[in-house]
Amino acid sequence: MQKHVCTAVLSIVCSLSSACTSQQLFSVSQEYERNQCLHIADKIESERCMGKINKSYDDYTREKETRTK
Repeated sequence: MQKHVCTAVLSIVCSLSSACTSQQLFSVSQEYERNQCLHIADKIESERCMGKINKSYDDYTREKETRTK
């Protein structure tokens, strides 16, 4: 829940300022998620979490385009 609020606030700020690109927003969101993974006490779960978020912006945009088709 907190992730979604933080991402939503960041999206609004970027939209209003027109200073953030979608790639910058992706990077900030990914860094937030990475930080959340590092706070997971169980090492296996933490590694699993990191595995889900370790993707490039290009991979992300390709997946996004595939989902919208």
